[in-house]
Formats: sequence, structure tokens, C-alpha cells
Amino acid sequence: MFNRTLYLLVCLVVCTTTLSATSLSTNSVVKIHTTAAYSSYKYPWQTSKIFNSTGSGAIIENGMILTSAHVVEGAKFIEVTKENDPKKYRASLKFISHQADLALLEVGEKAFFKGTKLLKLSSKVKHQDAVTVLGYPIGGDAISTTTGVVSRIEYTSYVHSQAYLLTIQIDAAINSGNSGGPALNSEGDLIGITMQSIPNASSIGYIVPSVIIQSFLEDAEDGHIDGFHGNESSINVIENASMKAHFGLKDHQGVLVTFVDLQDRGELRENDIILSVDGHTVANDGTVESEYGRVYFNHIMCTKQVGESVVFEIFREKKTIQVKYTLKQGKPLLNKEFSLEPRYIIFGGLVFSPLTKNYLSELASSAIQFEMLFYKESKTNELSEPVVMLQTIFPHMVNRGYN
Repeated sequence: MFNRTLYLLVCLVVCTTTLSATSLSTNSVVKIHTTAAYSSYKYPWQTSKIFNSTGSGAIIENGMILTSAHVVEGAKFIEVTKENDPKKYRASLKFISHQADLALLEVGEKAFFKGTKLLKLSSKVKHQDAVTVLGYPIGGDAISTTTGVVSRIEYTSYVHSQAYLLTIQIDAAINSGNSGGPALNSEGDLIGITMQSIPNASSIGYIVPSVIIQSFLEDAEDGHIDGFHGNESSINVIENASMKAHFGLKDHQGVLVTFVDLQDRGELRENDIILSVDGHTVANDGTVESEYGRVYFNHIMCTKQVGESVVFEIFREKKTIQVKYTLKQGKPLLNKEFSLEPRYIIFGGLVFSPLTKNYLSELASSAIQFEMLFYKESKTNELSEPVVMLQTIFPHMVNRGYN
């Protein structure tokens, strides 16, 4: 009986702490109403389709609304509402990072911010910390509150952009409409923005952590979004004993550079072994120690802006050297486009358009094999112009015989 009583008391304390923080923050959350237009890359000549959707957002510093990029992707008209206020306020998109699935909205009417509270970012988060998610999921117009704990902090692929960035996994319920809503710690500070969940999985949701949000906000300070460092250079783990012996690693840890992008050729070479980044030792599995535990070494670059530099300690030709490496904006040959109308030209019944990942994603699974083959067989890092394809042939006398 004593143990059961103690258990109930512990639960009460945890729940009370979470609810007190939440009660102070409901006036920091907004519902976002988006009218967007989406075009078909497979049939770019067709008229765009209009969709209406809703999401969530958090009011942060400078009177900006932070939300997910996919909530306002392709938006033609955006409105926001506050809890217990039926009035809709017109909002405009100020900055967007599809890579990090983040966006900043602006509301022109000062009256909108009356009675609201700005959320503060906090990077203090660890495994098993309590978390409260606020937002407007499907099934009602009132604000929803779900609670849970931090399950994992690790690198994960972002569904919206396919970028590989740091994420926080939580077990609080996340549903459609929660996207862009704040995830708060027990003190009511913002530790992340709700991003995605795994369908048919129980209590597995992901938020964009505050460290990624902070980098996005700093990126926007100059009025232009450069994004996070990225290129086509390839890194391979070194876990094979024979490989270690071949390169003479002995007691060293590190990862192997197997392909060097054109942008990196003045700084890196194939068969370089990256031993550390800014003094952080890189393990053979590509991870470094951080305040979040062991994470992929790219995390160090994600805390800096494009144009800044890090110092690589490199094992090259069995000698240890230091290389100053400049962070760069990624320039993949095949892009995934966001919020753009597909471009095409029809000449003699022949439809030409740029080859994009958007187009490939609308085809069958065989298109993915084509994409991989294209990267493998072409020296894509040496091409500076986009690839243009003959997409469709409309039957006509002028192009008879063309296949």
C-alpha cells in the first residue's frame, strides 16, 4: 500500500509541474490557416490545385510566429487565430527554410499581440526530460495539450526535405495539425517545434530541436536564408580492422573521405581521414560527443553559418595535418523544389522541363533506381547547368516518328 501511494504522489507532482507550465503558454500558440496551390511536376501544364489546411505556430522574439515549413508550403493566403479569439489575422511569410522545415510568419496588426506571451528558446534538454506539446490537431478548434518525455536525441531524416539533421524524439501524441506547434520543457521554455510522426507507430513523434531553430534564426538575421552546410562529398565509416591497418590508423579514430565534391577539392582529398572537428574527436562510426550525447559529427557544422569555418584534423598519407574548412551551401544537380511552379516549354509538341526530384517522386519506384544510376554514371559534380529532359511528346504531324 505504501509503494502504491508513493507512486501516485510522484505522478501527481510530475503532472502538476507540466500543467502549470502549459497554463502559462496557451497564449503563445496560434492556429495557422493556409490556402495553398500545388502543381503536378508530372503534368506541369495542368492547372494548380487549391488546398486548405491548418497547422500550429508559436509566438517568439520580435513578434514573429515560428512554425513548420510544410505548414505554409506553397501558401497563397495565410491567416492566424489565437485561443479564445474568433478573429482571423492576415499573416505573411517572412523567412522559410525547407531544409530545416522551419518558417517565420509576420502579422501586421499590432492588436494581434495583445495578451500574448513570447516563448523563450532553451537548449537544455536531455533524455527522459518531461515535454508538453501544444497545438491544434484534427478533431477540434480548441487548443490541445499532450505530455510525454524525451525518448531520444539523434540524427534523423526530415520527411519534408530529406535533410539529415538533429531531432528530438518524444512519446507525446502528435497528430495532423500539430505541426509547427511548440514543445515545452517543465519550465515552459521552447525546446523544439513539432515536425513529424511515424504512421502506425505508437507514441513516436519528432520535433525540430532549439539548436536547429537558433541556427535558422541567426541565418535570417542578414535577410537571406543560406541554409545549413551541405555538399556531395562522401564519408564512410571505418570499422573494419583490415581497413584500419591499410591506412595505418593504429590507435586513431576517424572517418574516411571516399569522394570529394568540386567545391571541396581545395581542402579535402580522397582517402583523407577526418580525425576531429574543432577539437571534437570523430569516432569510427562518424559520431562525436556533444551536450546531447553522441551525435553525427555534422552537428558541429550545423551550429555554424554558411561561410564560417571549422578546423579539421586530418590523417593524410600517414601524417596528421590541420585543415581550415569553409562551410558551403549545397548545390546538388537534382534539386527538390519547394513553392515553385514547374517550368516547362512546348516546342513542336515536345515538352522539355528540368529534371527534379519532384518529378522523380511522382513516378514509380523505378525512378529512384534511375536517379541512383544517374548519379553513379555521370560526373554530376562537374556539371554546372541543370539537367533538362524531354518529358512528354504530344502526338502531332510535326513530330510523327519521334518516340
